[in-house]
Parts: sequence; C-alpha cells; structure tokens
Amino acid sequence: MFEENPPSRYLTGPSHPGDSQETNTATGGVLEARENTGPIPGDTSNSRPPASEQPASPSSPEQRLACLRTLMSRQKAEYESRVASLEQRNRELQSEIKDMHSKLGQQRKQHSLVEMKMRNAERAKEDAERRNEMLQKEMEEFFETFGEINKWK
Repeated sequence: MFEENPPSRYLTGPSHPGDSQETNTATGGVLEARENTGPIPGDTSNSRPPASEQPASPSSPEQRLACLRTLMSRQKAEYESRVASLEQRNRELQSEIKDMHSKLGQQRKQHSLVEMKMRNAERAKEDAERRNEMLQKEMEEFFETFGEINKWK
C-alpha cells in the first residue's frame, strides 16, 4: 500500500528550485547519520515507524522538512529520555559505590582491630608462659631449699 522510501532519496539534490543548499545539507546530514549509525546498543525503542504507519512520500520540500523535523524531535525526545535514564542509573551506581567504600572502610577498621587483639592475645599468652616458667623455677628452688633445710633438722 505505502511504499517505504529510503532516506537516501532525499540526498539526491534539490528537486525544487526554492530548496536552499543549507536545507539539503542539514537534512542530508541527519538522514546520513540515521543510515550510517545503525541501532544504538541497548536501544529498545524503534525510531522509524513501521511502513504501515509511514505517510505516503512527501511531495513538497516543506512536507519533507516537516517529516524530518518530526523525526528529529521524536529522536531527540527518545535520546533525552535515555540520557536521563542513564544519568539516573549513574547516580544510583555512584551512591552504591559510595556505600561500598564506606562499608569497605568499616571492614578494614574491624580487620585491623581483630589483628591488634590477636597480637595482644599472643603477647599475653607469651607473658603468661614466661611467668609460669619463672614460677615453676621458683617453686623448684623453694622445694630444693626447703628440702635441704629439712635434712639439717
């Protein structure tokens, strides 16, 4: 029913003596970019309506320009929406990163406290072992001395 016209047909040059070079250059650049860029990764929107929704080929440059402006405004709205969505996701991720950094700092502090407590416990254990050895020697000396005193009695 409707024939889908490729955007490149608009790039063939002025078909109307009133078309300015600026208009052709501007519309050509937009259409060229549309042809050459392909789909954007992650883009679920479809900028180009199906052939059944596309109007019949515009006959005048004003109609072509109006169609291009409509297309550009639709694309702009879609891209602005995606940019806003990506910016929001970026803010969420930045917040998550900030929270993770905070938690990491807390875990590092806890880890250093645990290490310090372990070192202190190890030192206390070594001190207790030394004291026990000293007490053992003192007891042995005491009993040796006490035993010798008992011999003399």
